[in-house]
Amino acid sequence: MTTPPHNEPQGLFTSMAADYARHRPGIPPEAVSLLADTMRKADRPALLDLGSGTGQVPAALLPAVPRIDRVDLVDPDQDMLRRAAATLEPRLSGRPAGFHPVAAEDFTPPFDGYRADLITRARSFHPV
Repeated sequence: MTTPPHNEPQGLFTSMAADYARHRPGIPPEAVSLLADTMRKADRPALLDLGSGTGQVPAALLPAVPRIDRVDLVDPDQDMLRRAAATLEPRLSGRPAGFHPVAAEDFTPPFDGYRADLITRARSFHPV
């Protein structure tokens, strides 16, 4: 599969963010349980969500895995990330979070020694 060029007009899907947030079904409880289980051995796990959209995966996992220590969301659509930030802010309870407005293949770790205990890419409608 060939990755399309990154020359789409800025904000191409911006008007979609509100509808996306309103109509996208949540993460099924069975999927949340499965993902949470993968993090059970990590003391202070970090979650990296690629193609985050409005942040449904982190929103579902933060209550299921309260010891998540860091969350990084990657999505090229800044409006989607703004909605994700607004949704996640009360759930983060002061935990560090990074909102990275880039395509997944352009993501670079936010600091030396960064590592994610779980990397997700759920329901992403753009190539990542």
